[in-house]
Amino acid sequence: MGTDYMKAEVKSPHSILDKYTALLDISCRLNSERNFDQLLKLIADEATKHVDAERATIFILDKEAGELWAKIALGVSDTIRFDARLGIAGAVLIAAKSLVVEDVYKSPLFYPSIDSITGFQTRNILSVPLRTPKREIIGVFQVLNKREGKFTTEDEKFVEALANQASIALENAQTLNELENRKRELQVENDSLRKEVEERFTSKSILGTSNKIGDIRTIIDKTSETSVSVLVTGENGTGKELSARAIHYTSTRRAKPFVAVNCAALPESLVESELFGIEKGVATGVERRVGRIESANGGSLFLDEIGDLSLTAQAKLLRVLQEREV
Repeated sequence: MGTDYMKAEVKSPHSILDKYTALLDISCRLNSERNFDQLLKLIADEATKHVDAERATIFILDKEAGELWAKIALGVSDTIRFDARLGIAGAVLIAAKSLVVEDVYKSPLFYPSIDSITGFQTRNILSVPLRTPKREIIGVFQVLNKREGKFTTEDEKFVEALANQASIALENAQTLNELENRKRELQVENDSLRKEVEERFTSKSILGTSNKIGDIRTIIDKTSETSVSVLVTGENGTGKELSARAIHYTSTRRAKPFVAVNCAALPESLVESELFGIEKGVATGVERRVGRIESANGGSLFLDEIGDLSLTAQAKLLRVLQEREV
């Protein structure tokens, strides 16, 4: 007399709990990682480990080119790029729904060219869309070749949950990378403009061949090496500001601001606030505002037509110039 046995698969509550505990840990690690390539690798590594698969691939959507590309596929170093409408990844992108394909070579959706490029033999795929919190799809997350058996509903839910966390982290990392790239571009542009200004405002920019002009150039070069206050005199149009800028841009202060103030244009009632600023709380609702003198800190302050200030204002300004304190 024979006995038949029926094998049933029972999911342990502890196994499910362990997976989602791991998901919380992964989320913390995703949020702390800022390097885009390392982030992609971390997501792929964790997916293959917790779903017991051979490989994971993250396809990012390039909207302008209408392509999906994968810079990191676990076990693959080359970048994969193809039309976003093709393959199982393309179907998931268009339908915006998860898809499990048990035998890819029997599926009309499968795009075998990727296997040809990578040399990898795909058997089955669990594929989910990558969505931002605003529900915008930015790519597709695929886990390939379950080591034993088939991808389960639990696997699908885990990968979907991981994809949601990954989308946020990837979007943040991309934004950060773009900001850093823009920052570098602005720095290069700033350095170029600064160099252009420095070359424009030097003692060599003062044109003339007379001995007097030569003396002025010498005085500018010597003065720029010191931190003394300088009085520049001359008629209108003789180049007082040009000389002041030449002193600043040939000095060690050239990376700091050059602040020019036309004293003749300052109304008497605004002289103090313009030059010395305003402290928070001097009147109801008044916020602190930095004055021209403080904004030139570390650089150079050029006070044009200083003689047009009232004697009271000049006395207050003299104190600042002597003590170098506001």
